[in-house]
Amino acid sequence: MADLMLTPSEKSIVDYHRNSISTGKVGRTPSGKPITVHSSTIYIPEGKYKGQFATVPGWVNQKIVKDDDELFNIWKSDIESGKWPVYKTGEEGDKRAKEIHSIMDAEEGQARAAMKPRQAERSMLMKERLK
Repeated sequence: MADLMLTPSEKSIVDYHRNSISTGKVGRTPSGKPITVHSSTIYIPEGKYKGQFATVPGWVNQKIVKDDDELFNIWKSDIESGKWPVYKTGEEGDKRAKEIHSIMDAEEGQARAAMKPRQAERSMLMKERLK
């Protein structure tokens, strides 16, 4: 993480990812990959950062939120307080989010271990235990 030289607000993204793992609130993509943050770079329509872009978690209450307006409303006070990283352009935010995601990629094993088994997997595990 040190080689990425994360700002405190960028570290908040990593902390969110790690909190999802530690609390077992890890989702799953249709292909089975873990979801811990689902970083989204959104336009800031008002406030002290108006016209800039914030990278915020799109994984909220164990579901993916894709609507930028909804994400802004969820994270508005955290954006204003400086919790989430703010960038001049969306491209800058997206580029940095991809770089930060390398940390999540490196910790994918931990995220997988925290994922709850799918129903079919649970059924198979139960059958195995009953043998």
